[in-house]
Amino acid sequence: MLIQTLGFLPLIMPPFVGAVAMQLLFGRNGTVNLLLEQNFGIRLPFMEGLNGVIFVQSLHYFPFILINVSNSLRQIDSSMEEAAQNMGASGFSLFRKIVFPLAMPGYLAGAALVFVKVFDDLATPLLLNVKDMLAPQAYLRVTSIGLADPMGYVIATILIAVSIFAMWASVAVMRGRDYSTVQRGGGGLARRKLKPLEAVIAYSVVTLVLLLVLSPHIGLLLLSFSTIWSFSPLPDGYTMAHYGRVIGESSIYIKNTLVYATTAGLIDVVIGGGIAYLVLRTKLFGRQWLDWAASAALAVPGVVLGIGYLRTFYDVTLPNGTPLATLPIMVILALAVRRLPYALRAVFAAMQQISVSLEEAAENLGANKQRTVRRIVLPLMLGGLLAGFVTSFATAAVELSATLMLIQSSSDAPIAYGLYMFMQSPAGRGPGAALGVIAVLLVAICTFASHVVIERSQKSLGMKK
Repeated sequence: MLIQTLGFLPLIMPPFVGAVAMQLLFGRNGTVNLLLEQNFGIRLPFMEGLNGVIFVQSLHYFPFILINVSNSLRQIDSSMEEAAQNMGASGFSLFRKIVFPLAMPGYLAGAALVFVKVFDDLATPLLLNVKDMLAPQAYLRVTSIGLADPMGYVIATILIAVSIFAMWASVAVMRGRDYSTVQRGGGGLARRKLKPLEAVIAYSVVTLVLLLVLSPHIGLLLLSFSTIWSFSPLPDGYTMAHYGRVIGESSIYIKNTLVYATTAGLIDVVIGGGIAYLVLRTKLFGRQWLDWAASAALAVPGVVLGIGYLRTFYDVTLPNGTPLATLPIMVILALAVRRLPYALRAVFAAMQQISVSLEEAAENLGANKQRTVRRIVLPLMLGGLLAGFVTSFATAAVELSATLMLIQSSSDAPIAYGLYMFMQSPAGRGPGAALGVIAVLLVAICTFASHVVIERSQKSLGMKK
């Protein structure tokens, strides 16, 4: 659980904040390059141009793969692994022929999310001065030329089309293949005790990967305590003043973030669960279009979504004359729409691994559809539902683009808005980093708690077999 929680942390901060920390560590004058130049006389272009965008985004969206594949591995029927071992399969052969194919729904769900989310990333390319990508171009066209410029919306339409194609492709690969299990709760892979050499190799690889994945957080933590950090491997001095300033000024950001992200996450798992059930368990006409329509929201740039909400709802007023677009409920709706595909993919992958025969058996014993869903489907989907909620919650908590357009006052602003305001100047980056650390800790606690719930639910299901 600890490794999974640490592996999920990159998603907890906005990518543009991670890019600031990565520049301090891997930039031209960052820690790594300064040490390489001092010792070997070389510098590597980790953060130069498109290299930096790829580097930052690879680390930032790594958790999408981790959480979905982990959930798929938990759902694998352990008896299939045991049967393969009894027939002589072991090691890489067992992984290639049994484990990896059965975990494919989770892997493709995560990979599809990573693919389309990179298209959606706006702040990271702009921060690294890479403007020849679709999302930055859509933003620049709308903000520099105006709302009447059609090219910004043409680019946004292309983003939506690519997103739909990516999601369709991930589903098409799965079509005609059965990944379900008839064992209650799946059982998961058997836990093995590693030999001493195997344990050293395994933990060395995991430690190396975690250090790389957590490097933005390491840089952010150092920046939050630093007095000055420029042209040196480490900060020149350390202070707690940044945290004092943030705690005094930013408690409202934390409160708003918890309300917005929790509400949006609950909306997403309810709607995502309903869509997944309709697609996989019914013959409703047009159900695939429902899936694609929900997934398409992922590739719409947040700034374009925010502008669309403003243009649609600003002229709609309450009886007291307040524009509907200025209410906090609009921020929640924008976050829920933007994060719905995350929950949908996680729930979809979980439901793919539930055999229809389990529901049929319950109905044959006299249970109606409602009771079958409540007693059979929902308990077996708990891991996917929690995975979807955690992903939606964590990413909604650090959403910037849409909220930046919809927030009308600091009293309604979430943490991402506060981070953006602090990071506008070098003098504010210390307090901004301190607020980022608080955000990471906040969502990490929620993530760890969800993993505990998942583990307990799996043990409970195993005891009932």
